[in-house]
Amino acid sequence: MNEKLKDRIISVAYGDASFLEKYRIKRLASKDKAVKNILDEYNKIAKAVHSISKEEFSGKPKIKMISDLHKSILEEIYLIIIGKPAISFLAGVLLVFAISFSLLNNKKLNYEGYTIAEVQQANIEAKQAFQIVNSIFSKTENKIKYDILTEEVSKPIKEGMSTVNKLFKKEKENEI
Repeated sequence: MNEKLKDRIISVAYGDASFLEKYRIKRLASKDKAVKNILDEYNKIAKAVHSISKEEFSGKPKIKMISDLHKSILEEIYLIIIGKPAISFLAGVLLVFAISFSLLNNKKLNYEGYTIAEVQQANIEAKQAFQIVNSIFSKTENKIKYDILTEEVSKPIKEGMSTVNKLFKKEKENEI
């Protein structure tokens, strides 16, 4: 067995390999006894390593925990579909059922359109709705500008600045 294959097996065992690589190695392990033995051995070691808690590290860990790595959602979906043939079969049956049901149940909708009066009425109602929203926004803007900002924000700031100025004036008088 060459070193490249062994490195690929190790990366699969530790969960660092891509989904496609995991699939290839697991398929090879199902056919080759030596690969399966090596993969099982490294899986046990990886499991023991992963069971070490972060508190057991002295200082800051220099390695990245496998649980910290993020896997792609597409890889997970692909693993479910390929790894579990019953699920892929069920998905295929549901897809065929949905397509056939939609083809058999396809009824034409009768749409005769809107009358001119209905369109004009809808236009008037939309304008009225926009006017109401505009008035609400205007009132809110005025409330924020004149009531909240001047009374609640700028007034305390002005009072604080005048207090600071008075303190500086007293400090200058004491220095002289």
